[in-house]
Amino acid sequence: MKYISLAALFFCFSFSNNSAKAQTCDQTLWNHVYHNYRLIVHDSCISATGTVYSLIYEADGDIHIRLTVDPAYTYMLNSSNYSGELGKLIIEPVCATSITQADAVSACVGFSNSVFIPAVGEHVKCTGDYVTDNDHGWNEIHPVTSIEIVPITAVGNTSIIIPEVSVFPNPSSDFVNFKLSEKPSSPVYISISDESGRLAGQYQMLEMLNLKINCKYLPSGKYFYYLSQNSRHIGGGNFVVAH
Repeated sequence: MKYISLAALFFCFSFSNNSAKAQTCDQTLWNHVYHNYRLIVHDSCISATGTVYSLIYEADGDIHIRLTVDPAYTYMLNSSNYSGELGKLIIEPVCATSITQADAVSACVGFSNSVFIPAVGEHVKCTGDYVTDNDHGWNEIHPVTSIEIVPITAVGNTSIIIPEVSVFPNPSSDFVNFKLSEKPSSPVYISISDESGRLAGQYQMLEMLNLKINCKYLPSGKYFYYLSQNSRHIGGGNFVVAH
């Protein structure tokens, strides 16, 4: 078992690579963000592509678009996106629908958002501020400057076999095993977070079927795990530590 930082390095590379693209975002939209103090900004202008999974019309006039991101953008998801938003990135156009929440009316007075609202199943490119919603913990693009329909491009070799993973024992007091259905030909990265989203460990599996992780040092509670391979999210779930 080895603690590594390769997953973190991949995050930084992907993040800087995306941010370096020439993009323009409308920063005046922040004037119409309801309770904007709750948002932690990571990048003031970024784009991500993916397929629209669902749309939720919020009482404050915003729309929560759940986006199944393309493999290149899975790094934008955190543990709360997986546990609270079905593993989707939230795309949030502001003042885009009727406002029924009294204290949210002032944020949209005199403003009408013209951002294109896609339909479920459409493949889109979304551009705006990349933030963490501190009230909920998940990552979002919020506010959204633009959404446009883009064609789906082929990603990698479609013949790659994605291994299945089993995690046991669950609950565990001393060790937890991650067992793959077959030996991976390229590194499988495992990231473990606690219920508050704090990182509890990062590991790598290569040319091995089983990884045994010491969880004696972890406080009792629920933990979420996420697996990626070749820049793709390939699995996830949770296990319980009970001392």
